[in-house]
Amino acid sequence: MAGPLSTLYRKARDQWLFQLGPSEPGEVTLTMRRVFIVPTRPGMAFAGLLLLMLIGSLNYNLGLGFGLTFFAGACAIADMYQTAHNLARLRLAPGRAQPVFAGEAAQFELLVHNPSKRDRYAVWLGFQADGEPRQVTDVPAGGASVVRLTAAT
Repeated sequence: MAGPLSTLYRKARDQWLFQLGPSEPGEVTLTMRRVFIVPTRPGMAFAGLLLLMLIGSLNYNLGLGFGLTFFAGACAIADMYQTAHNLARLRLAPGRAQPVFAGEAAQFELLVHNPSKRDRYAVWLGFQADGEPRQVTDVPAGGASVVRLTAAT
């Protein structure tokens, strides 16, 4: 269970890292200033494993260990680059929201438009709140996709 101190820390970290400000009305274009790739718990475990592999390779002078360590690290960096490239220049626009009563699940439509000439695969969308299900969609080149996000009221 997260205590009030960890909640306060998470809120301050998100405010500083993401520079959260007032919401912008209308359509938003994802630029590199808006795309953040932050490490998750499995990502930190992978970084720790890479560090252990590097220390082991240095200690035992294993050339193949160095190769495997740097190859895995290079794959991780290439994955981060491809993730940012997959999200760059997507346009997000609000859609319809049906009226709901308190206690019901509210559904929001989000229009994802791809103005580029290449398809965007596996775009995950969701709310920042923990426990909310995320939606995945593929956005065709020059096309759009509608995603319905659900939030508890």
